[in-house]
Amino acid sequence: MTDLLPLADALTAGLHWLYETEQPADAWMSHHGQQIPTTVNRFLAFVPTAVSSLPVIVIGVVKPAWKEGPRGDMVPTNPLTPIELPRLAAELEQRGYAVRSTWNGFPGATGSVGLARPAHPSQIAAVDRYRAGCQEHPERSVFCECEAWRAGFGRAVAPLSLLTSA
Repeated sequence: MTDLLPLADALTAGLHWLYETEQPADAWMSHHGQQIPTTVNRFLAFVPTAVSSLPVIVIGVVKPAWKEGPRGDMVPTNPLTPIELPRLAAELEQRGYAVRSTWNGFPGATGSVGLARPAHPSQIAAVDRYRAGCQEHPERSVFCECEAWRAGFGRAVAPLSLLTSA
């Protein structure tokens, strides 16, 4: 996959979600961010706060296939192409989103783009609430499965809802 066109709608929805969508004050979301699948074997994940407390966008293979590599480690047989991560970074720059850095990518199954501008403050706050863990069961931290903990995730506005309502 070398063309970003199949990712355009997901990228637009994800950027809108990351920078313009306010999260409810009683919602939380995982530090892994939110993932948007595409019509090709790729996903985009939007992480509001990660490296240096700044957002990261991840492009990845939805269904990676694996084989044993020359050193006995597992390597993808359908990795990102050498130009996918640079093209994503260039597209973000063209759209006015300054890129701080990129990492991973070819020959791996995922690649990341670190952005220079912080995400919407409510997005960051939702991740911070997640990192604080369950308030009803602090000993369980982020691994709680109580109804109150699950409900906080349900209150978060997902980027996929923006994609399907557009």
